[in-house]
Amino acid sequence: MASPSHGVTKLLRSWGAGDDAAGRELIEVVYKELRRLAAHYLKAERPDHTLQPTALVHELYLKLFSGEPVDWQNRGHFMAVAARQLRHIVVDYAKHRHALKRGGVQGKISLEDVPEIGMVIDHRVLDLDSALDKLGQLDARASQVVELRYFGGFTEGETAEVLGISIATVKRDWEFARTWLLKEIE
Repeated sequence: MASPSHGVTKLLRSWGAGDDAAGRELIEVVYKELRRLAAHYLKAERPDHTLQPTALVHELYLKLFSGEPVDWQNRGHFMAVAARQLRHIVVDYAKHRHALKRGGVQGKISLEDVPEIGMVIDHRVLDLDSALDKLGQLDARASQVVELRYFGGFTEGETAEVLGISIATVKRDWEFARTWLLKEIE
């Protein structure tokens, strides 16, 4: 009997070869895991965040299906790409909200809407994204470890499996990245 991971890998390879039906089946198979990933990701955001896990997974689906076919290696590769795309969706959302706050889109509003205008935009996600990009230039693997552990909610073992490294290496990269990111953000 094949493991669920092998089934996902088979669907990924079929989808990468251009079989859209395999892609739709893949989403059905991994939907719960992607939703868990999205919920974990949004847990780190401000409490009044208007983006919900389901909407985040749907945005991810659109991003994955609108691009060119990918030569998927395995389930771990897919989940790593999904974690990175979720990060980009949330960062793009924060940038858009920041632009709106700064007058990016002007329009008439009613007086009843005025109390809602004062919503705080959490700039931490933008600062972390910028610092993570810099870390990626310095140490790409450490940056991937952060994406998977912090944004994806992966365990050390899952991160090691996805990246094809030992758990000890994940721990070292995680400690280095956390220290470096804290200094960079401060």
